[in-house]
Amino acid sequence: MIITTGTTKKGRINVNADGEYRFTVPAFIWAASALYEGCEADEETLEDLRGQGLAFDAEEAAARLLSYRAHSEKELKMKLRRKYPAGVAEAAAAKMRELGYIDDESFAAQLAEELSRSKHYAPQRILSELLSRGVDKEIAENAVSALDIDENNGIIELISKMRLPEEPTEKDVARVMRRLLSAGYSWSEIRRALAELRED
Repeated sequence: MIITTGTTKKGRINVNADGEYRFTVPAFIWAASALYEGCEADEETLEDLRGQGLAFDAEEAAARLLSYRAHSEKELKMKLRRKYPAGVAEAAAAKMRELGYIDDESFAAQLAEELSRSKHYAPQRILSELLSRGVDKEIAENAVSALDIDENNGIIELISKMRLPEEPTEKDVARVMRRLLSAGYSWSEIRRALAELRED
């Protein structure tokens, strides 16, 4: 196959084989290859070049996602798989781990603390959130168990944020109950906290 190229507006290289577009790679990867305009190349050589480009792009995408917020390794892999082959996504996530950009134990501890402090979630809801982000169950459970959560206080904090009228209507009470249940509190915990509020 005869290889020809074109340059994109972003400075990447379009690689064509016998006049047919095949893929795009970063310019530095093309420059570092043994290929050149008008040379001959077999399918294996092209696939190797394409693989190098995908690996670089996936690592860039992983770093970009991590710059927005922390991710668990599994969560990062899942997002990368939306655009890249599974093996490429796995390798990019592993690279981020090697570089110290992802650490599931640290991620779980920080997220658990944030959900407890800012959202006043109950332990069960925090555990559910960690698991939904791809954190290993044992790591998630350890992060939750390390928290010092006063569930009564969490309920009271959530209620205070809702700015209820002095004389709540049935609709207001129903809204409060939905909010507390969605935060992971049980009926018994909610009833106990509400009873304490009434006593106060």
